[in-house]
Amino acid sequence: MRHPQILSREGSVLLVCDVQKRCIKPISRKETMINNIKTLISFSGMVGLPILLTELSPQTFGGTIEEIKKMIPRLEPIKRSRYSCFGNEDLTLRLEAMNTNTLVIVGMETHVSVCQTALDALTRGYKVHLVLDASSSRRKSDWRAAIDKMRTAGAVITTMEMVMHEIMERVDAPNYDKFQELVGSIGREF
Repeated sequence: MRHPQILSREGSVLLVCDVQKRCIKPISRKETMINNIKTLISFSGMVGLPILLTELSPQTFGGTIEEIKKMIPRLEPIKRSRYSCFGNEDLTLRLEAMNTNTLVIVGMETHVSVCQTALDALTRGYKVHLVLDASSSRRKSDWRAAIDKMRTAGAVITTMEMVMHEIMERVDAPNYDKFQELVGSIGREF
């Protein structure tokens, strides 16, 4: 038996929240966030982890940035006008169809759409893992406050590399060599 805060591929989905063209410029640590999201998308493809993509009012904020969109070109974004990704019935329907119980959330802005989505997911009974180094906001104070709020509400605060190692689980897993290459390509942040 494993601790309930350790991620498993079974029942989990990667939710890429609102990494959009007209909002990205002022985001703090945006290069790190984008690179870590891209790494998680590559990892998800390697291990068969489903991905969902959301966009908040794309007519206002533009679509998903090209760096991410080109990695998942056939994935149709869930579009909405409310901050919470649960503001559109599409997300609920897709999650039910996937038979998921855990959301691994990345994206922006952490204190707006990401936080409201995480809180709504917790209210609906989902486990939430917020990826600290794959989410951001314009201001660090907003980002920190949102992290604290989600942690207090019951979200697991994690990192990109923790997510990957927990889902990989074992060194004799299929694709472990590719996994090591992917982990080896991650930049250092200390």
